[in-house]
Amino acid sequence: MSEACTVDATGRADGLGEEVRGELRAVARETLAHAAAGTQRLAPEVMELDAALYTDPTRFEQERRQLFRRIPLMLAAGCELREPGAYKTLEVAGVPVLLTRGDDGAARAFLNQCTHRGAQIADGCGKARRFICPYHGWSFDRTGSLLGVASSEAFGDIDKASKGLKEFPLLEQAGLIWVVLDPESKLDISRFLNSFGSMLEGFDFGSWHCVGSRTLQGANWKLAFDAHLEFYHVPVLHKNSFGPSAPGKALYHDYGPHLRLTAPVKPTHRSSGAPEHADLFAQADWPEAAWTDEAMMLGEWIVFPHVSINSFYNGGRGVLISQIFPGESVDESFTVQTYLMADPPDDAARAAATELCDFLGHVVNDEDLVTSVKQQRSLATGIYPVVCFGRNEGGLQHFHRWVERVLQAPDAELDNLFL
Repeated sequence: MSEACTVDATGRADGLGEEVRGELRAVARETLAHAAAGTQRLAPEVMELDAALYTDPTRFEQERRQLFRRIPLMLAAGCELREPGAYKTLEVAGVPVLLTRGDDGAARAFLNQCTHRGAQIADGCGKARRFICPYHGWSFDRTGSLLGVASSEAFGDIDKASKGLKEFPLLEQAGLIWVVLDPESKLDISRFLNSFGSMLEGFDFGSWHCVGSRTLQGANWKLAFDAHLEFYHVPVLHKNSFGPSAPGKALYHDYGPHLRLTAPVKPTHRSSGAPEHADLFAQADWPEAAWTDEAMMLGEWIVFPHVSINSFYNGGRGVLISQIFPGESVDESFTVQTYLMADPPDDAARAAATELCDFLGHVVNDEDLVTSVKQQRSLATGIYPVVCFGRNEGGLQHFHRWVERVLQAPDAELDNLFL
């Protein structure tokens, strides 16, 4: 599990180093300066891409194999596997995955497949002392070792040590669990995260509490994810939900392939319900040394290639983690929304958070994803063959460049991309 990072009553996380805290201050300083001036930092030029990148089945299969099966993916928050024996199953780019917490406290990721004849050994989530294949009854422990073979005398001799579950490389940092869906991968996950992972320690999600989760259907996974990479659309598409006062500007701060978006627009009211120590604009006149870590963690965190983390205050400090996964075909994706709260919620806090979860589910499902489905249909005609990203959509430009870099990198050179 990740090392504890406690937060005091003023929102200061004592697990953050001063170098990381200095980077948080620099971002906060720039955000406040642009907000005061009414400006935003822009990309050098407009970018155009071939629209077929969203519609071509061959390209889609390349992304599933060269991206989702080679790059570390954030698959769970540590608090979802709080106790030994806790487990969670999911399917990612066609790969069935089993996540579990061992008696030693370590999280592990396995191919959710019995080593007898391929049946999936677990379903959903829960807690288990062992995993028993529903087909023939082979059993495996929390470390993936094969414990028993049903009717072993009749089955015949096998080397049980070589028949354990296939394990994937995994790193747990900042209370989040990253997995590479290639058992033979030598990629250094900590290098992939670099300083971005250190900044995420300001949340320390391993000590948080899961309130709820839902899965939403969408179009091509990049169309679904693009909406998380800019604020330009918010005042227009979400005019009846977040309202016209929502910021339409974003500053893009890149850390290797990862991004952080902050809004250089001073809010006219505290619609988020954030307390003063978590409101950066309430601290603008304070000495920088007094700015709280919680306030400096504002904005949206984009973990390449498929995760968005947004902070909210409804019943207490919370975050919505959105994981976007490719579906079975080029025009399908699914978004998993998981809501976490920093403190154990009482009934009132849970009710308030659940209300917010339902609202956010409506916004994404009935506004963002509905729009992306219509985009998919239009792009699939091929009549207008390009999409363009403006100078104010630098996050989109950054993301799509990194997708291309990873797809083109041979396995032997993949690790070097994240220096």
